[in-house]
Amino acid sequence: MTIKTSLLILSLSSSTLWMPTAYAEATVAQPNQQQTVTLNIENMTCAMCTVTIKRALQKVEGVQKVAVDYDAKTAEVTFYNHKTNSAALIKATTDAGYPGTLVAPVSR
Repeated sequence: MTIKTSLLILSLSSSTLWMPTAYAEATVAQPNQQQTVTLNIENMTCAMCTVTIKRALQKVEGVQKVAVDYDAKTAEVTFYNHKTNSAALIKATTDAGYPGTLVAPVSR
């Protein structure tokens, strides 16, 4: 082996030792990401309407918490966004006879 060959091998082997290594972490989606939305609810005429609306929303898969406010005519719903969405919540209240509309989503 010549000196030139030895230096080439040495330089190649040392460059791999000093080569920066990049590490990457996989991003894992949060499977239990919760979302809270407020719905305006129509046709509420008595306090018993709140019970019907609450039950309809609780039947939707993924719903964790429901608070219906008779005076404000709203429902605040917390749910897992990988199991349901606001359209399914509106459908549930509408099917129960209380059409709903989305006020504003609030992430939590």
